[in-house]
Amino acid sequence: MEYAKFKSLLRRVIVVPVVVTAALAGLLLWETFDLNKSMQWVDHTDQVLDQSGVLLKLLVDMESAKRGYIVTGDEAFLRPYIEGTKRFDLEFQTLYRLVDDSSSQQERLKQVYTGYRESEEYDSRVIALRRAGRADPSLIENQQRKYKMDSLREQIAEFQSLEEALRVKRVESTHSRWTLMVTSCLLLGLGSGVFLAFFTRYHVEKLGTKLLQSEERWTATLGSIGEAVIATDSEARVTFLNPVASTLTGWQPEEALTQPIGNVIRLINETSGMTADNEVLRVLKEKQVLAVANHVDLVTRDGREIAVEHSAAPILAAKGEVIGVVLVFRDVAERRQEQIATAEQAALLELTQDSVFVIDMDGVVLFWSRGAEVMLGYSKEQAAGKIAHDLLCTEFPQPFAEIRDQLVHVGHWEGDLIKTTRDGRRVVVAGRWALQWGKRGQAPRVLVVNSDITERKRGEESLVLQKEQLRALAERLQSVREEDRKQVARDLHDQIGQILTAIKMDMTWMIRHLPESEVQVLARLRESTQSINDGVKAVRTICSGLRPGVLDDLGLAAAIEWQASDFASRNGIRCEVSVPLIDLHLDGDRATATFRIFQECLTNVIRHAQANTVRVDLSQEDENILLVVEDDGIGFRESGASNAFGSLGLLGMKERAQFCGGDVHISSSLGNGTKVTVRVPVDILRGERKEICTS
Repeated sequence: MEYAKFKSLLRRVIVVPVVVTAALAGLLLWETFDLNKSMQWVDHTDQVLDQSGVLLKLLVDMESAKRGYIVTGDEAFLRPYIEGTKRFDLEFQTLYRLVDDSSSQQERLKQVYTGYRESEEYDSRVIALRRAGRADPSLIENQQRKYKMDSLREQIAEFQSLEEALRVKRVESTHSRWTLMVTSCLLLGLGSGVFLAFFTRYHVEKLGTKLLQSEERWTATLGSIGEAVIATDSEARVTFLNPVASTLTGWQPEEALTQPIGNVIRLINETSGMTADNEVLRVLKEKQVLAVANHVDLVTRDGREIAVEHSAAPILAAKGEVIGVVLVFRDVAERRQEQIATAEQAALLELTQDSVFVIDMDGVVLFWSRGAEVMLGYSKEQAAGKIAHDLLCTEFPQPFAEIRDQLVHVGHWEGDLIKTTRDGRRVVVAGRWALQWGKRGQAPRVLVVNSDITERKRGEESLVLQKEQLRALAERLQSVREEDRKQVARDLHDQIGQILTAIKMDMTWMIRHLPESEVQVLARLRESTQSINDGVKAVRTICSGLRPGVLDDLGLAAAIEWQASDFASRNGIRCEVSVPLIDLHLDGDRATATFRIFQECLTNVIRHAQANTVRVDLSQEDENILLVVEDDGIGFRESGASNAFGSLGLLGMKERAQFCGGDVHISSSLGNGTKVTVRVPVDILRGERKEICTS
């Protein structure tokens, strides 16, 4: 019989009577509470009746006092009336609160209170007349006053009669509950007693039957167990041998019974071949469980040697007396072979110069190679049993829990890690983790191989730094170039333009003041004036090429319209331009970069596209400025974009966009034209722009 079932049966025998008794007690307690509540309602009704009587008596006393004063005129008679008027509201409110469970009774009390107030006003007038000496004592028989008092008495009497009827009902209900409680106590007590008697008898008989059956069942259970089981008596003679033990030792159960244990099993040391101690005698003597012994072989009846693990435990009687020993064996020959194979694999792992170790799913070190000792500085003894990522202060590229989940689902993980060696050095390693599932009942393990890539990482960081410096230098050069263009354009416009204008004004003055007879001089002066006009136009053209003033004065949208118009007039290519009516507010650097990218697009159209029409669209999309330049030219293969446009042209466009935190996307195919999409953020801090450009 299983111990759990035995406990369950025993628990039912004990718990069910207790539960029934507790339920009966709970029911009786509930009945008692219910009866007590009914009695409280009766007491409450008595309080209401008493309070209504107090209120009625107060009205009668007030009426008597008033009549006595009106008849005699003596103020002493009026004192109870005055005190009654002071007490009436308090007594009335007390009665009103007592019937808050009955809205109808409260309505009746409100009517009583209204009648009281009307009679009080009437009494106040009569008392005032009496004090003034103008009242007739016969007023005490006034029919109106008598009617009011009779009405108040009738209302209070009706209120009391309803409470009396309610009290009768509550008393009857209390009596019924008392009768029900007594009857239920008798019936439940009798029924529970009969039930518990039959229940206890049934389960005790069932418990006895189970105990008798368990004696047979344990024998069958030990006989079907997957390990070899041998039991002895207190004299170390075999009393039981299951089929697995019979197969392992070569002894049949009927032959082994009553045989000394030393005749049935013989254990020898795996290495020396010496006979091992008789564990049964040790257990009988020490009365303690013998731990599993390893590195022993079992010599079978026919002389074969089988690698086994075994344990022995005393069989104790109720008072702790040892009545025998039970031995459990298992064949571990296959496991020994696996251990040998594992040892060979570990020896191979020792040869690698990489850091190799094995951890469980929580990171506890199970194996530590020589390469790990050299790389990380910790010996096998120092690392064994420690959590690897705590010991090495490992910095993961992602949470360790996510790495563990990936190992479970995928079986492997790779990534760069930062570890701290024993002497405090920080090394960067390329980690390669592989999950090895154990057999049933064994926890999975993780093989960790770490390659030192510290120097490589330093080289990569140096390259990244150089790349960032080159980007910063390129940005600086672009900025300086634009500033130089702006300065040259300004100098040409302001200085050369002014000089030419002054010369033109002087020559115009000379033409006006020379006589008409100086024909040749005047002709030469007019030719010179025309040359000066051509020079002014050339200066303007050069200034516009260097830095179009419309970009600084009117903004990006106007500059793009002007550039497209100039492009169309100079090259005969139709330009369709769509820009917003209100200029897009960009800072000078981003507006300049976008305009230069647009100029490069038009230059590429002239050089390579052979297009007839160019469509330009400038708009704002969310938080970005979007510039789309599309032509209907011959197009190109995107894979050969660097050759088609020139790598420096493409690189310049992309670099300009990246300096602004934006990007350039080019799509094209042979015969279908080219589309260039430029996206620039509306507003971005300079520090953030540098971070984007260097990422």
